[in-house]
Amino acid sequence: MRGLHPQYAHSQVELKISCRKLVDIDYLSKSDPQVILLIKDQKTLKWKSTLHKTEVIVNDLNPNFVKSILIEFLFEELQQLRFIVVDVDKPSNPDWRVQEFVGQFDCDLGSIVGSVGRIMKGKLISAKHGRKPRGEIIISAEEVSDSKRVAKLKFLAHNVIDKGIFKSKPNLFLVLNRVNEDTTFSPVYETKEIVSASPEWDEFSIKETTLCNGDQDRTIKAQIKQRKKNVPPALCETEFTLREVISGERKFVLRPEKAGKLGKDPYLQVVKGLVTEPPSFLDYIAGGTQINLVVAIDFTGSNGDPRSKTSLHYTGGSKDNEYQSAIRSVGTILEAYDHDRMFPVYGFGGKFNGVLSHIHPLNNNLTRPEVQGVDGILEAYSRTFDSLELYGPTNFSPIIKQTADKIKQELRSGNLKSYYILLIITDGVITDMDSTVKAIISATSLPLSIIIVGVGNADFANMNILDADDNPLKVSQKSFDGKTVVGRDIVQFVAMRDFQTETARYYLPKAVLEEIPDQFIHYMDKNNIKPNPKIQKNAQELSYDTRFDRDQYDDALPEYYA
Repeated sequence: MRGLHPQYAHSQVELKISCRKLVDIDYLSKSDPQVILLIKDQKTLKWKSTLHKTEVIVNDLNPNFVKSILIEFLFEELQQLRFIVVDVDKPSNPDWRVQEFVGQFDCDLGSIVGSVGRIMKGKLISAKHGRKPRGEIIISAEEVSDSKRVAKLKFLAHNVIDKGIFKSKPNLFLVLNRVNEDTTFSPVYETKEIVSASPEWDEFSIKETTLCNGDQDRTIKAQIKQRKKNVPPALCETEFTLREVISGERKFVLRPEKAGKLGKDPYLQVVKGLVTEPPSFLDYIAGGTQINLVVAIDFTGSNGDPRSKTSLHYTGGSKDNEYQSAIRSVGTILEAYDHDRMFPVYGFGGKFNGVLSHIHPLNNNLTRPEVQGVDGILEAYSRTFDSLELYGPTNFSPIIKQTADKIKQELRSGNLKSYYILLIITDGVITDMDSTVKAIISATSLPLSIIIVGVGNADFANMNILDADDNPLKVSQKSFDGKTVVGRDIVQFVAMRDFQTETARYYLPKAVLEEIPDQFIHYMDKNNIKPNPKIQKNAQELSYDTRFDRDQYDDALPEYYA
């Protein structure tokens, strides 16, 4: 029946990936592999990039990737997948195409989930290298439980290594592996290294679906490893279930590998083990928490004369320029979560009415810099060129500090139900990197996420450093009263040049906003802020949202609309 959707043929599938016998491309060390997923668009029959990729594993030709890939399984569609394996030589550049190509494997999702044991092994190929072996890829699939529960865990280990009198202390880390349906194990979490023979690792949270796919009786293997050459893959290991961990079982005997020698009576101890069902992002929104957008636009000279068609700020064409595209793509989504849709909009790096500023309100109102909705942002942006001289330099720290001060003022007034997103759109190389890093780290304790959108073709290496997905931002020990301060990840960077085609443009908002809910939840959880009860409204209380009035659109009504 037209209009109805299948209820059982659609589900989310988790793909766990490992590789074996990868060709060694590096001369002085082993390759640093990563796997990237491409999907074939069945309308255009072209391969398109996705945001799905594993982590990078250093110096390993037989990697077992911890980060899995989640993908929607659609029974009625041919879902053709291409797994690209690269050797990451340029870790600061997120574009897989600049890395060294190892090989690829093409298949479809139906073949993976339909294979015996839902596991498939493929041979990596490279057209450039013909039949020469490039390695193997192993992909296992498992349907994901819909549980929202989160396990909070903390472990310490006793006497892992008999270090003797003169031996140095080892760098030890803990890896948790869950058993697969074919009885093999796949890693799902890895701690940081601790220099100690009896390490105590930091508390961490992991989704129950990731740890054991919602089955608390599923076996979990804990392995303790050492980041050192010429040592076995694991020094020791033990097995347990999540149910045992949360029901009071606190110590698990560690078994050594054949080549390893442990200390006396080694064991793994559970310092903390509990499972909670935290509120979701939508629970907070339903309770009235608002997402407040602040926009900052780069007006430095490197953008080019706005009157020239080559300028990044040129507005005389038939299509949006990259600044307008970024505002429209991101703002249209975020304005739905702000009840009054009033957004502060600033310019930086230009002379506004003859005065250089890095936090100038585009409506020229210092006390009320807000405009209404995305249309208001775009209108203020276009009007600015009447009294603007592009200048420089490119400084981020002033707008970050001002936004942070505004949030602190809100918190002092007792408003705990707002979360801020600072959207910075820029074309150039940042010139106050140290100050910006300090400003970001200082702001990590606040309800704030920072989105940086890069336009044009500048070198955005520093932007990728600020987007601290893999390497958290740090400041030197001389800062912040002699302490080393590490901030949580609150920055997301994307380059507009990666989203120029019609197909790729569709994915821009996803790339920009995908980390926001997790950053939001991380802040609320860390500060023990619970959502308000869901706001109830009667239909009689509702007013029309004029943004969606049908007479604003030229699209013809569908034939069955009547």
